[in-house]
Amino acid sequence: MEKSKRIIFTGGWTGGHVTPIESLYNYIEETSHNRYLWLWERDSLEESAAAKLGIEFKDIAAWKIRRYWDVRNFYEPLKNLTGIFESLYYIFKFKGEIVFSKWWFVSVPAVIAAFLLRKKIYIHESDAVMWLANKITSKFASKVFYTFPNEKSGKHIHSWPIVNPVMLDSVKSLSKTENERLTVLVIAWSQGSQKIFEQLVKMLPDCSDIDFHVIMGTNSDASLKAQLGNYGNVKVYGYISQKELSKLYVVSDIAISRGSSTLWELFYFGIHTIIIPLKATGWNHQYHNGKYFAENYGSDLLDEDENLSLEIFRKLQKYKNLRKTGLNLEWYLDGLNMIKEEIEK
Repeated sequence: MEKSKRIIFTGGWTGGHVTPIESLYNYIEETSHNRYLWLWERDSLEESAAAKLGIEFKDIAAWKIRRYWDVRNFYEPLKNLTGIFESLYYIFKFKGEIVFSKWWFVSVPAVIAAFLLRKKIYIHESDAVMWLANKITSKFASKVFYTFPNEKSGKHIHSWPIVNPVMLDSVKSLSKTENERLTVLVIAWSQGSQKIFEQLVKMLPDCSDIDFHVIMGTNSDASLKAQLGNYGNVKVYGYISQKELSKLYVVSDIAISRGSSTLWELFYFGIHTIIIPLKATGWNHQYHNGKYFAENYGSDLLDEDENLSLEIFRKLQKYKNLRKTGLNLEWYLDGLNMIKEEIEK
């Protein structure tokens, strides 16, 4: 019987970075029985996720690195020192062997502590542009996994994205038939997406012959949500589970989305994407993600500063007769498999 391992997770801040950790945990635990610990801030999305999965959770201190003038930059770095010592204690006490880090500044002290204790460290970067926290932690990593083909040498591995295996359940249970009308999924929650929903409201009166599924997230603008819901060809969603989301993926022909890691899920489910990168997001990563999809998979890349409602309308008219022709699921589990193989070595 294979010896169980002691694995430590650190990473999160947004659902797009918490979900991959949950997916990796579920995928590994299908065939293994390891012990896990999650290091992060208290009263967080990560703490809730750990509790849901039954993973032991410990909170640590950390300093958000600010690349601008702020008086907190003079005293908050001490939090990282505190976080390193706390992480040293928890990793040593837990007898952790492997640290898997996803993203955000709280991961920095945990990874440094793991490096000092000579533990195996695996980093995963979701975007085409590596963020600062991962730039720092990657220096200490045993392996760095990339969703996009940023680097492919030595410890740098192009692993493709980490996606949720539970989404495949809908593919097994639902057959795809061609829609009578073009079906468009608008999935743009988080990081300034209200602008996309506002532009959608402007063009809806001229799109009565198209069906829309609009996912706004739990913190959506109530007024915008009500305006969108006034149209009979529009279904609006707040929170939606991964299983429910995969059902919408199966029936959608086109998606309007930001340039987030969601683009990979849309690609796997054979959905043509109209990408609107939001410039206010860090490192302009949404543009670089979208550019990759435009160059490699024929996605449409729009500029948020143009007449966005008109440009979206023109694209939908261009694709009025487009229907999904198939799925791209042959690579769906590659990212999970690569990381699992490294962890199980």
